[in-house]
Amino acid sequence: MEIKFRKLGKDELTLVREVADVVWPVTFGKILSQEQIAYMMEMMYAKEVMEREFDSGIQFYGVFDGARAVGYLIWGQCDAHPGTAKLHKCYLLPEYQGKGIGSQMLRTAKDFARNAGYSRIRLNVNRQNAKAIKAYLRNGFVTVETVDNDIGHGFFMNDYVMEASV
Repeated sequence: MEIKFRKLGKDELTLVREVADVVWPVTFGKILSQEQIAYMMEMMYAKEVMEREFDSGIQFYGVFDGARAVGYLIWGQCDAHPGTAKLHKCYLLPEYQGKGIGSQMLRTAKDFARNAGYSRIRLNVNRQNAKAIKAYLRNGFVTVETVDNDIGHGFFMNDYVMEASV
């Protein structure tokens, strides 16, 4: 197994959706309703949504095992917090979890942020996603806030906001 990171072009954003279609039901199937998962997939991973984010300067990276896309990390500037980058998404196929690749992804995201001149990186994580929270804590993130974001259609994202130095 040789894991590599590669910046994705706008024409490759479908790779993100393909991985998300596998990861999300496994990650959130016991946390969120099927209706909320479907709603959030369209809210975050519809082609036009990702293209708009791409055009706004958000960086999309694929995580590859050879030619196979096995994960993705998406990051950009955190507008509300100067000097801070935002890790929008960081997901890995289930069969690649537990092998240190998630930690490698977080180190890489921190490197991207530091190389772009940021001193901190922050992310949101569902408060019931114990596996991810444990990984973030193990990789130097601390909880700085608890938020309940209304995302429409009666759904909420009940998250911890976590932050780390880069």
